[in-house]
Amino acid sequence: MAQLTAAGAERSAPAAAPTAADLAARIPLPVRLPERHDGEPLRHLSPSSYSLWVSCPEAWRRRYIKGEMPPPSGSMFLGSRVDDALSAYHRRILEHGDRLALDQVLDLYREQWHVELDAEREKQGIDWHEDLTEQAAFNLGRQAVELAMAELVPHLGDPIDVQRRLEFTLAPSVEWTVLCYLDLETLKEQPGGEPIRAVVDFKVKGIPIGQDQADADPQAGLYLAGRWLEGRPAKGLLFAQIAKPGKRRKQMSASLIGTTRTAGQLRGVLARVALAASQIAAAYERYGPDCPWGFAEPTSWKCSPRYCQAWRSCPGGRGL
Repeated sequence: MAQLTAAGAERSAPAAAPTAADLAARIPLPVRLPERHDGEPLRHLSPSSYSLWVSCPEAWRRRYIKGEMPPPSGSMFLGSRVDDALSAYHRRILEHGDRLALDQVLDLYREQWHVELDAEREKQGIDWHEDLTEQAAFNLGRQAVELAMAELVPHLGDPIDVQRRLEFTLAPSVEWTVLCYLDLETLKEQPGGEPIRAVVDFKVKGIPIGQDQADADPQAGLYLAGRWLEGRPAKGLLFAQIAKPGKRRKQMSASLIGTTRTAGQLRGVLARVALAASQIAAAYERYGPDCPWGFAEPTSWKCSPRYCQAWRSCPGGRGL
């Protein structure tokens, strides 16, 4: 397998990528993950589930073991619909070889918004807030699509895959996998040089990711590690970001933040996931499915009534 190298390190001697089993050899991996509330074992860890475990084991237990699935927030719903529209644009290029006009992309955005809104209403609804009503979110999403098409899409390269399922194991003996969905994979031609292969992740956020955050982001690390292990290393990952207007900015803005990983960093992120799986299995064995597994840092913004729906009933949140 080829090695993914950091920018500026091309002159270093390439090292063969180890197998996933080699990467986790020093960590006792559980053969299977704990059972869910319905009696079925968990089959996957994902970047979002790993991040939730790191931030709050109790929130992870409630969601993945007890099945407490809060309704999506308005911000989450908005971001997903923008992602849908941009994915449809790139999928059209792959399947038909032509490019949709902006008006056509906005029509797709509107149609998908209403389809998914009806679907969520039949489930739990959407957790709208006073500062982000349904109509305000729809308008923001429309603006985000327009801005992304104008300022982000032209710089991403040619699509080679859209919303691809990327799945891998950390050892041949385990019965669970790491599961990722890559928003966009691209190939960008370089004058006089080799084309650049990149992974693109679309974000619509109140506070965009900065360079330091991107360089430490576990989602980026896992996406690049998965590409590395399957023998298709990407040069790096691009966060294609739309920053929503708010207290810190009056107007919506767009930015591209690129990040890469060395071979050592890729090994590191996989070791972290392996350790998280080991800790999850140990917590289940020690505490069972019904006792708390550990609480978030109380000063964290995530440990609050706004960002955690379990906060009011959690011993580590409001208390009992």
